[in-house]
Amino acid sequence: MRDLKIFIIVAFIIGVMYYGVEPLAHHAMHPDTAPSDYKFRDLEKFGKFDFSAKDAVAGKEAFVENCASCHNIASQNDPALNMINPKLSAGAVVRPDLSNAGLIFDEQFLAHFIKDPVRATLLDAKFMVSCDGLDEAAAATCEERNNGKESYPMTAFTYLDDATIVNIVAYLQSIAPKSLSDKEVFIEACSRCHSAVYDKNQYDSKFFAQHNAMITPLIDKAKAAGSDDAFMESLDDSNKAFVESLIGYAKLHDKLALSEAEIDEQLDSINAKTLADFGGAATLLQNSLLESKFVKAGFQAGTPAAEVKGYLGNTPPDLSMMIRSKGAHELAAFINNPQKIPLIDIQKAVVNKLVKDKQQEEIAALDPNMESSTKKARIKEIMLKDATAYGVSLPANTAKSEWQSENDYTNMAREMNTMPFGKSMPRVGLTESAEHQVISYLETIGDSKKAQRDSLGVWLVAFFVVLAALAYMWKNQIWRDLH
Repeated sequence: MRDLKIFIIVAFIIGVMYYGVEPLAHHAMHPDTAPSDYKFRDLEKFGKFDFSAKDAVAGKEAFVENCASCHNIASQNDPALNMINPKLSAGAVVRPDLSNAGLIFDEQFLAHFIKDPVRATLLDAKFMVSCDGLDEAAAATCEERNNGKESYPMTAFTYLDDATIVNIVAYLQSIAPKSLSDKEVFIEACSRCHSAVYDKNQYDSKFFAQHNAMITPLIDKAKAAGSDDAFMESLDDSNKAFVESLIGYAKLHDKLALSEAEIDEQLDSINAKTLADFGGAATLLQNSLLESKFVKAGFQAGTPAAEVKGYLGNTPPDLSMMIRSKGAHELAAFINNPQKIPLIDIQKAVVNKLVKDKQQEEIAALDPNMESSTKKARIKEIMLKDATAYGVSLPANTAKSEWQSENDYTNMAREMNTMPFGKSMPRVGLTESAEHQVISYLETIGDSKKAQRDSLGVWLVAFFVVLAALAYMWKNQIWRDLH
């Protein structure tokens, strides 16, 4: 009986700690934030793009006219879409190739990013937002808030109408592949700033299995066709587009093997290469198979860390062990919105702004003829007053959007220009599925034994249950005569 009492006491203490103290500690360390929003509804106040009448053909024309001067699309074997030196940076970071943008980025986010990249990425604390299209009063406020801020490397295309922007996004979606491996999504979404040195290409056979599986049957088909023209004519539209993309990437590979100056000299000649220049279809396909080659230094970011620090203000961390330090749930919330601020901090910022306004009103009401020393002392007293002294409390959340909770004062804080700053990392705008692939990649390189560890846990629990039973029986056997 005494054993049972001891067990009940221990179980009670552990239960209190696990279900009482631990959640309290977790809440203190991880205060509530707004939930992840994969529809990026905070951008709707700047307008919602209608994709019901999108036109990819018109989108290509608009892309060439407005975007091709800064961005390449290597997957498209078209010189008009690949006129930029791929090693040329924009400000501090390498300009992204947009071959896969239509797959991994949310269409509403992408459209808003084209319209105004600063608002879309939530970097308005550091960079100037566009004030175009605002009324006189709003424009004046916008210009005032832009004072002292840097210009964003990408132009805000506020002069384009919504239909044109929708068509550009539609074109990017039309040329995007149907799927990408986890590593390819990570490369597209994160690798311009972040390294992952634990990835030494040891998992490439897993990541690129699907890509290689698409190429292997085409190699046999190319060898049997007799000529490159016959091979290309035998392909359906999907495979033809795939082979064309391989030609485009082969050209990119040739460019990246050169220095920046050499690329400028040879850009036109490389863009003019044909299938024959790469040894024919069979050779191109064979060379396009992705093989795993061990790289001791690991996967390195596309932009030097020092340059990114100058661009965003902080050195981007290596992401190899991020899955272990944050976990999948916290990492998902962070990727969706790195600028996410605890709701309690936003509420405090609103109250502090109201208090500051009261202080300024009281200071402005001081007698201008007051003696200087007396006035300074009085101002000091005023600045020490808090919300209680002024009777200020958190106002009703009248500025919230329908989809926001009552505790989310983000809209009000932004209107009052008192929104606390988040991380220096921009919001990326990934779709939920693309975000899951990034996390899956990080799990593969940083926690590759997770599945084995999880399965082992069941056996460990079973072991301790059996051990406890044996210990109890052994105790009864030894102490039977005394208890």
